[in-house]
Amino acid sequence: MKILLVRLSSFGDVVFTLPLAKALRGEGDRLAWAVEGPLAGLLEGASYVDETLAATTRAWRKKPFSAETRGELRAFLSLLRAFAPDVVVDAQGLLKSAWVTLAARADRKVGFGFRTATERANALVTRERVDVPPGGHVVDRGLALAERVLGRRGFERTPDVSHLVRRPAPEVDDWLAARRARPFALLQPFSSRATKEWAPAETAAFCRALASRGIDGVLRWGPGERGRAEGIASLAHGAAVVAPPTPPAATARLAARAALFVGADTGPTHLAAAAGTPTVALFGPTDPARFGPVGPRVRILRDESGAYNAGRPGLPGLTHDAVLEASLALLDERT
Repeated sequence: MKILLVRLSSFGDVVFTLPLAKALRGEGDRLAWAVEGPLAGLLEGASYVDETLAATTRAWRKKPFSAETRGELRAFLSLLRAFAPDVVVDAQGLLKSAWVTLAARADRKVGFGFRTATERANALVTRERVDVPPGGHVVDRGLALAERVLGRRGFERTPDVSHLVRRPAPEVDDWLAARRARPFALLQPFSSRATKEWAPAETAAFCRALASRGIDGVLRWGPGERGRAEGIASLAHGAAVVAPPTPPAATARLAARAALFVGADTGPTHLAAAAGTPTVALFGPTDPARFGPVGPRVRILRDESGAYNAGRPGLPGLTHDAVLEASLALLDERT
Protein backbone atom coordinates (compact mmCIF):
# COMPACT_ATOMS: atom_id res chain seq x y z
CA MET A 1 0.00 0.00 0.00
CA LYS A 2 1.35 3.40 -1.00
CA ILE A 3 0.19 6.31 1.13
CA LEU A 4 0.36 10.04 0.36
CA LEU A 5 0.28 12.22 3.48
CA VAL A 6 -0.66 15.85 2.92
CA ARG A 7 0.45 18.27 5.64
CA LEU A 8 2.08 21.27 4.03
CA SER A 9 2.77 23.49 7.05
CA SER A 10 3.53 24.94 9.52
CA PHE A 11 6.76 24.11 11.40
CA GLY A 12 5.09 23.04 14.63
CA ASP A 13 2.21 21.28 12.91
CA VAL A 14 4.60 19.26 10.76
CA VAL A 15 6.30 18.11 13.97
CA PHE A 16 2.91 17.20 15.43
CA THR A 17 2.10 15.14 12.30
CA LEU A 18 5.20 12.93 12.60
CA PRO A 19 3.36 10.37 14.79
CA LEU A 20 0.69 10.04 12.09
CA ALA A 21 3.34 9.45 9.41
CA LYS A 22 5.07 6.82 11.54
CA ALA A 23 1.79 5.05 12.26
CA LEU A 24 0.80 4.96 8.59
CA ARG A 25 4.22 3.86 7.36
CA GLY A 26 4.34 1.10 9.93
CA GLU A 27 1.69 -0.79 7.99
CA GLY A 28 2.26 0.56 4.49
CA ASP A 29 4.81 -0.22 1.80
CA ARG A 30 5.76 3.38 1.06
CA LEU A 31 4.84 6.80 2.36
CA ALA A 32 5.26 10.09 0.55
CA TRP A 33 4.66 13.42 2.30
CA ALA A 34 3.55 16.59 0.51
CA VAL A 35 5.10 19.48 2.46
CA GLU A 36 6.16 23.08 1.97
CA GLY A 37 9.69 23.17 0.54
CA PRO A 38 11.34 25.06 3.45
CA LEU A 39 10.08 22.39 5.88
CA ALA A 40 11.12 19.35 3.85
CA GLY A 41 14.37 19.13 5.83
CA LEU A 42 12.37 18.11 8.89
CA LEU A 43 11.50 14.86 7.12
CA GLU A 44 14.83 14.06 5.48
CA GLY A 45 16.30 10.85 6.87
CA ALA A 46 13.18 9.74 8.75
CA SER A 47 12.87 5.97 8.41
CA TYR A 48 9.09 6.29 8.12
CA VAL A 49 9.08 8.80 5.22
CA ASP A 50 10.18 7.32 1.90
CA GLU A 51 9.72 10.39 -0.26
CA THR A 52 8.97 14.10 0.11
CA LEU A 53 7.02 16.09 -2.44
CA ALA A 54 7.93 19.74 -1.98
CA ALA A 55 5.09 22.14 -2.73
CA THR A 56 5.98 25.81 -2.31
CA THR A 57 2.35 26.91 -2.19
CA ARG A 58 3.10 30.20 -0.43
CA ALA A 59 5.29 31.33 -3.32
CA TRP A 60 2.83 29.98 -5.86
CA ARG A 61 -0.03 31.99 -4.38
CA LYS A 62 2.01 35.19 -4.60
CA LYS A 63 2.75 34.72 -8.31
CA PRO A 64 0.11 32.29 -9.57
CA PHE A 65 0.57 33.09 -13.26
CA SER A 66 4.35 33.33 -13.46
CA ALA A 67 6.37 30.96 -15.65
CA GLU A 68 8.30 29.82 -12.56
CA THR A 69 5.10 28.89 -10.72
CA ARG A 70 3.73 27.02 -13.73
CA GLY A 71 6.96 25.07 -14.08
CA GLU A 72 7.09 24.14 -10.41
CA LEU A 73 3.44 23.09 -10.48
CA ARG A 74 4.02 20.82 -13.46
CA ALA A 75 7.02 19.24 -11.76
CA PHE A 76 5.04 18.68 -8.53
CA LEU A 77 2.10 17.12 -10.35
CA SER A 78 4.46 14.89 -12.29
CA LEU A 79 5.95 13.58 -9.03
CA LEU A 80 2.46 13.10 -7.64
CA ARG A 81 1.40 11.00 -10.64
CA ALA A 82 4.62 8.99 -10.54
CA PHE A 83 4.10 8.09 -6.88
CA ALA A 84 0.55 6.88 -7.68
CA PRO A 85 -0.79 6.51 -4.12
CA ASP A 86 -3.40 3.98 -3.11
CA VAL A 87 -4.49 6.16 -0.18
CA VAL A 88 -4.35 9.93 0.33
CA VAL A 89 -4.53 11.25 3.91
CA ASP A 90 -5.20 14.99 4.17
CA ALA A 91 -4.08 15.89 7.69
CA GLN A 92 -4.35 19.66 7.22
CA GLY A 93 -7.99 20.37 6.47
CA LEU A 94 -7.36 23.56 4.49
CA LEU A 95 -8.09 24.70 0.95
CA LYS A 96 -4.38 24.71 0.14
CA SER A 97 -4.12 21.03 1.07
CA ALA A 98 -7.40 20.22 -0.67
CA TRP A 99 -6.01 20.91 -4.12
CA VAL A 100 -3.18 18.40 -3.53
CA THR A 101 -5.68 15.80 -2.34
CA LEU A 102 -7.89 16.54 -5.33
CA ALA A 103 -4.99 16.27 -7.79
CA ALA A 104 -3.85 12.90 -6.47
CA ARG A 105 -5.42 9.87 -8.15
CA ALA A 106 -6.29 7.36 -5.46
CA ASP A 107 -9.13 5.01 -4.59
CA ARG A 108 -9.17 6.13 -0.95
CA LYS A 109 -9.04 9.73 0.19
CA VAL A 110 -9.26 10.25 3.94
CA GLY A 111 -9.52 13.57 5.74
CA PHE A 112 -11.39 15.56 8.35
CA GLY A 113 -15.15 15.93 8.29
CA PHE A 114 -17.10 19.15 7.92
CA ARG A 115 -17.16 19.73 11.70
CA THR A 116 -13.41 19.22 12.10
CA ALA A 117 -11.69 20.60 8.99
CA THR A 118 -10.38 24.11 9.63
CA GLU A 119 -11.76 25.17 6.26
CA ARG A 120 -14.93 23.14 5.74
CA ALA A 121 -14.67 23.08 1.95
CA ASN A 122 -11.67 20.76 2.38
CA ALA A 123 -14.05 17.93 3.25
CA LEU A 124 -15.51 18.07 -0.26
CA VAL A 125 -12.36 16.50 -1.77
CA THR A 126 -12.24 13.44 0.51
CA ARG A 127 -14.39 10.31 0.47
CA GLU A 128 -13.80 9.08 4.03
CA ARG A 129 -14.22 11.77 6.67
CA VAL A 130 -13.26 11.76 10.32
CA ASP A 131 -14.75 14.13 12.89
CA VAL A 132 -13.11 14.45 16.29
CA PRO A 133 -14.26 16.23 19.48
CA PRO A 134 -13.35 19.93 19.47
CA GLY A 135 -10.33 21.06 21.49
CA GLY A 136 -8.30 17.88 21.08
CA HIS A 137 -4.56 17.99 20.59
CA VAL A 138 -3.23 18.29 17.04
CA VAL A 139 -1.30 15.01 17.48
CA ASP A 140 -4.47 13.15 18.46
CA ARG A 141 -6.46 14.67 15.60
CA GLY A 142 -3.87 13.29 13.21
CA LEU A 143 -3.82 9.88 14.82
CA ALA A 144 -7.61 9.69 14.44
CA LEU A 145 -6.94 9.62 10.70
CA ALA A 146 -4.53 6.71 11.19
CA GLU A 147 -7.23 4.87 13.12
CA ARG A 148 -9.59 5.29 10.16
CA VAL A 149 -7.05 4.13 7.59
CA LEU A 150 -5.61 1.22 9.56
CA GLY A 151 -8.59 0.17 11.66
CA ARG A 152 -6.81 0.12 14.99
CA ARG A 153 -5.61 2.34 17.85
CA GLY A 154 -2.68 2.54 20.25
CA PHE A 155 -0.15 4.62 18.30
CA GLU A 156 2.85 6.39 19.85
CA ARG A 157 2.08 10.10 20.47
CA THR A 158 5.58 11.51 20.88
CA PRO A 159 7.02 12.73 17.56
CA ASP A 160 10.05 10.66 16.53
CA VAL A 161 12.78 13.20 15.72
CA SER A 162 15.72 10.82 16.20
CA HIS A 163 16.71 11.30 12.55
CA LEU A 164 17.19 15.02 13.20
CA VAL A 165 19.18 14.48 16.40
CA ARG A 166 21.52 12.09 14.54
CA ARG A 167 21.96 14.21 11.43
CA PRO A 168 25.27 16.15 11.36
CA ALA A 169 24.90 19.93 11.28
CA PRO A 170 28.38 21.45 10.78
CA GLU A 171 27.75 24.90 12.25
CA VAL A 172 25.96 23.48 15.26
CA ASP A 173 28.52 20.70 15.75
CA ASP A 174 31.47 23.11 15.54
CA TRP A 175 29.81 25.42 18.05
CA LEU A 176 29.14 22.55 20.44
CA ALA A 177 32.70 21.30 20.13
CA ALA A 178 34.04 24.74 21.03
CA ARG A 179 31.89 24.80 24.19
CA ARG A 180 33.08 21.37 25.25
CA ALA A 181 30.93 20.17 28.17
CA ARG A 182 29.78 23.52 29.57
CA PRO A 183 26.02 23.26 30.29
CA PHE A 184 23.63 25.62 28.56
CA ALA A 185 19.93 26.37 28.28
CA LEU A 186 18.58 26.96 24.80
CA LEU A 187 16.01 29.75 24.67
CA GLN A 188 13.44 30.50 21.97
CA PRO A 189 11.64 33.69 23.06
CA PHE A 190 10.60 34.57 19.49
CA SER A 191 7.53 33.38 17.63
CA SER A 192 5.41 34.19 14.60
CA ARG A 193 3.18 36.50 16.65
CA ALA A 194 4.25 39.15 19.14
CA THR A 195 1.53 38.08 21.59
CA LYS A 196 3.16 34.63 21.83
CA GLU A 197 6.67 35.93 22.55
CA TRP A 198 8.46 36.27 25.87
CA ALA A 199 9.54 39.80 26.80
CA PRO A 200 13.25 40.60 26.14
CA ALA A 201 13.80 42.02 29.64
CA GLU A 202 12.38 38.91 31.30
CA THR A 203 14.40 36.66 29.00
CA ALA A 204 17.60 38.53 29.89
CA ALA A 205 16.83 38.42 33.61
CA PHE A 206 16.20 34.68 33.35
CA CYS A 207 19.61 34.22 31.69
CA ARG A 208 21.31 36.14 34.48
CA ALA A 209 19.59 33.95 37.08
CA LEU A 210 20.66 30.78 35.25
CA ALA A 211 24.24 32.02 34.94
CA SER A 212 24.44 32.35 38.73
CA ARG A 213 23.73 28.60 38.79
CA GLY A 214 26.41 27.72 36.26
CA ILE A 215 24.16 27.42 33.18
CA ASP A 216 24.68 29.67 30.17
CA GLY A 217 21.73 31.10 28.27
CA VAL A 218 21.87 30.53 24.49
CA LEU A 219 19.42 32.40 22.28
CA ARG A 220 18.15 30.58 19.21
CA TRP A 221 17.03 32.77 16.33
CA GLY A 222 15.39 32.33 12.96
CA PRO A 223 15.12 34.46 9.82
CA GLY A 224 15.15 38.15 10.68
CA GLU A 225 15.67 37.52 14.41
CA ARG A 226 19.43 37.61 14.89
CA GLY A 227 19.47 41.33 15.77
CA ARG A 228 16.77 40.77 18.36
CA ALA A 229 18.74 37.89 19.88
CA GLU A 230 21.84 40.07 20.06
CA GLY A 231 19.79 42.75 21.81
CA ILE A 232 18.70 40.30 24.52
CA ALA A 233 22.27 39.06 24.90
CA SER A 234 23.33 42.65 25.49
CA LEU A 235 20.62 43.08 28.14
CA ALA A 236 21.88 39.93 29.85
CA HIS A 237 25.31 41.52 30.43
CA GLY A 238 27.38 38.47 29.52
CA ALA A 239 24.96 35.85 30.84
CA ALA A 240 23.72 34.90 27.37
CA VAL A 241 25.16 34.28 23.92
CA VAL A 242 23.63 34.01 20.49
CA ALA A 243 23.29 30.50 19.05
CA PRO A 244 24.88 29.59 15.72
CA PRO A 245 22.63 29.66 12.64
CA THR A 246 20.13 26.89 13.28
CA PRO A 247 17.68 26.02 10.50
CA PRO A 248 14.58 24.00 11.49
CA ALA A 249 16.17 20.61 10.81
CA ALA A 250 19.23 21.36 12.99
CA THR A 251 17.24 22.59 15.97
CA ALA A 252 16.62 19.12 17.39
CA ARG A 253 20.33 18.32 17.33
CA LEU A 254 21.21 21.54 19.18
CA ALA A 255 18.34 21.18 21.64
CA ALA A 256 19.26 17.57 22.41
CA ARG A 257 22.62 18.79 23.77
CA ALA A 258 21.05 21.44 25.98
CA ALA A 259 20.43 20.95 29.70
CA LEU A 260 17.16 22.85 29.33
CA PHE A 261 14.96 24.41 26.66
CA VAL A 262 12.67 27.37 27.33
CA GLY A 263 10.53 28.61 24.50
CA ALA A 264 7.33 30.15 23.25
CA ASP A 265 4.65 28.20 21.43
CA THR A 266 6.58 27.63 18.21
CA GLY A 267 8.17 24.85 16.16
CA PRO A 268 11.59 24.73 17.86
CA THR A 269 9.93 24.25 21.25
CA HIS A 270 8.00 21.26 19.94
CA LEU A 271 11.16 19.77 18.44
CA ALA A 272 13.08 20.17 21.69
CA ALA A 273 10.33 18.46 23.69
CA ALA A 274 10.17 15.58 21.21
CA ALA A 275 13.95 15.20 21.39
CA GLY A 276 13.64 14.55 25.13
CA THR A 277 15.18 17.83 26.33
CA PRO A 278 13.62 19.14 29.57
CA THR A 279 11.32 21.78 28.09
CA VAL A 280 9.46 24.69 29.64
CA ALA A 281 6.88 25.96 27.16
CA LEU A 282 5.48 29.47 27.54
CA PHE A 283 1.91 29.93 26.34
CA GLY A 284 -0.34 32.93 25.88
CA PRO A 285 -3.13 33.18 23.30
CA THR A 286 -2.89 29.60 22.05
CA ASP A 287 -4.39 26.71 23.98
CA PRO A 288 -1.80 24.26 25.35
CA ALA A 289 -4.46 21.54 25.40
CA ARG A 290 -4.37 21.68 21.59
CA PHE A 291 -0.85 22.87 20.88
CA GLY A 292 1.27 21.96 23.90
CA PRO A 293 4.62 20.25 23.26
CA VAL A 294 4.62 16.45 23.42
CA GLY A 295 7.62 14.81 25.05
CA PRO A 296 8.83 12.95 28.13
CA ARG A 297 9.92 16.03 30.16
CA VAL A 298 7.65 19.00 29.56
CA ARG A 299 6.36 21.76 31.84
CA ILE A 300 3.81 24.23 30.46
CA LEU A 301 3.31 27.73 31.85
CA ARG A 302 0.47 29.93 30.62
CA ASP A 303 0.21 33.68 30.99
CA GLU A 304 -3.02 34.15 32.91
CA SER A 305 -2.89 37.96 32.78
CA GLY A 306 -4.99 38.03 29.62
CA ALA A 307 -2.81 40.79 28.19
CA TYR A 308 -2.65 39.02 24.85
CA ASN A 309 -6.41 39.45 24.49
CA ALA A 310 -5.74 43.18 24.19
CA GLY A 311 -2.90 42.56 21.74
CA ARG A 312 -0.16 43.29 24.29
CA PRO A 313 3.09 41.44 23.49
CA GLY A 314 5.59 39.87 25.83
CA LEU A 315 3.51 37.47 28.01
CA PRO A 316 3.69 39.88 31.00
CA GLY A 317 2.17 37.30 33.33
CA LEU A 318 5.25 35.07 32.97
CA THR A 319 8.01 36.64 35.05
CA HIS A 320 11.56 35.35 34.95
CA ASP A 321 11.15 34.20 38.57
CA ALA A 322 8.15 32.03 37.67
CA VAL A 323 9.93 30.53 34.68
CA LEU A 324 13.07 29.95 36.74
CA GLU A 325 11.10 28.12 39.42
CA ALA A 326 9.49 25.83 36.83
CA SER A 327 12.83 25.26 35.10
CA LEU A 328 14.69 24.30 38.27
CA ALA A 329 11.86 21.96 39.31
CA LEU A 330 12.03 20.27 35.92
CA LEU A 331 15.80 19.91 36.13
CA ASP A 332 15.49 18.44 39.61
CA GLU A 333 13.27 15.70 38.20
CA ARG A 334 16.25 14.38 36.24
CA THR A 335 18.36 13.78 39.34
